[in-house]
Amino acid sequence: MQDNFKTNIKSVLKSKGIKQSWLCSKLNINPSVLSLIIAGKRYPSQDRIRSLAKALNTPIKTLFPTTRVKKINWYFID
Repeated sequence: MQDNFKTNIKSVLKSKGIKQSWLCSKLNINPSVLSLIIAGKRYPSQDRIRSLAKALNTPIKTLFPTTRVKKINWYFID
């Protein structure tokens, strides 16, 4: 799965003309962290995956095509 993510994120960055430095500043992360994620040496957390998808304006399924994405709604009853 990591190889798919690595290929997919590189493809999205290239197709949208986005530089890694812009993405790092948008996500407020160190460039070395993003570099490790893209290289497949570090796996992003679920929150980071959501942030990446949102910053790139792309669905999570584009980055991780084999992942099942569930939307959970929380309801609090007083």
